This record gives sequence, C-alpha cells and structure tokens, in this order.
Amino acid sequence: MTKVTTMGKQLQLGHLNLNLKLNGRAILNIEKRLGKSIMSLFMNSNGSMKLPPSNEILIVLQGANQTHGIKDADMIKGFEEYLDEGNTTMDLFTILTDLFSESGFFGKAKKPTKKTVKAEEISLDAQPENDDETTEL
Repeated sequence: MTKVTTMGKQLQLGHLNLNLKLNGRAILNIEKRLGKSIMSLFMNSNGSMKLPPSNEILIVLQGANQTHGIKDADMIKGFEEYLDEGNTTMDLFTILTDLFSESGFFGKAKKPTKKTVKAEEISLDAQPENDDETTEL
C-alpha cells in the first residue's frame, strides 16, 4: 500500500494517490487547522498514548499531501473506498506514525558510537605491562 520515495511517502487512499511529506509548512498548517499541536494527536491530557480520531488522521494526511487540489470531500470519499477495500483505521494510524518517523518528527535515531580499544590496553597476560607497578597479592 505505501512506499517510500525521495519525494515523500506514497499512499493510495481509495482512488486518490497521495504524496505525503511532513515539512515545516505542512506541520504549521496542520496544527492551525486542528487547533492543537501535532503531538497532542498521540497523547491525552495524562500524557499517556492514545489513537487519534479518523477525521484528525485525514486532516494530517491531507495537510502532508504534496498533490494539489484534493479537497475534504475527496479525502472522505477516498477514506470510504479505502475501508471498502478491506483496510482499517489502524492501517491509517500505522501509515501516519511511519510518516512522522520518516520525517524525523520523533527525533533522529542516534547512531551507536564505536569505542575503539587499543590492543595493548587489554591483556590476558599474568604479568603487568610496567615493571615499576609490580605488586604481589
């Protein structure tokens, strides 16, 4: 159903072919339309995770869409077709979270740093490396 391209994430929502990309302008427009932060889609007032309602998912998808001229009525019809094809709202939620992750909205994954250890630092020999530090136990 979805594939990642350099232009954005492609989504076939019924008859609509959406090209999704969350950039700064899209985020600002989505938050303005929702009247709240995008992060509030995933958290309730207690700070625990929640699933956003379908209409808010569709608003985010429409706001992230780079294909022009798709209206609310088009999104609703595409959503109905998407469900008729056997997809679920949970599928859309998964696409939404993937989009947020790929856009770096949840932060970039840090690459593990390799700690190099010099061979002479570690020794299995019974004798210490420096004779001045010789002590008997």
